[in-house]
Amino acid sequence: MTSHLYEAIDFANIGFSKAETCMVTEPNHSNIFGNVHGGELMRLMDNIAGIAAAKHAKGMVVTARVDELEFHRAVKIGELVTCVGQLAYVGKASMQVLVTVSVLDVHSAKDPEVALTAFFTMVHLEDQKPAMVEPLIPKNGAEEFLYNLGKQKYEEIKQKKQNNVKK
Repeated sequence: MTSHLYEAIDFANIGFSKAETCMVTEPNHSNIFGNVHGGELMRLMDNIAGIAAAKHAKGMVVTARVDELEFHRAVKIGELVTCVGQLAYVGKASMQVLVTVSVLDVHSAKDPEVALTAFFTMVHLEDQKPAMVEPLIPKNGAEEFLYNLGKQKYEEIKQKKQNNVKK
């Protein structure tokens, strides 16, 4: 009976590839201003993007690019950080992953706030060469929105590359 449970999983679904982790920020994560060091958060985001992409590719991935890394607010020591990576779009071998970091001040009754966002371009590798990945299939309106956002980012990157070749 349990083997039929796994047959229902749609591995090409955006929801399957979602990756999430949480942590409480500690003094060893701090910068000289007493906030969490941005590099610590970027490393966390890169790891989550890699996990989301690897789940979809079913193999090894590397980070090829980070776009629009935006710090919306400082993260303070003692806050609860949640990092979520969602596959947004898939090209031939590359994948666009939207990563969001939200924070919760456990000493207040406030809702979590978005602290950082970025798009990561991850590339699937086999034998250390780019390898094809399966297309992504949005299943609902929210996933369709994310897919279109990822496709737009993918097209922008392609255009930038073409413009750089022309120079």
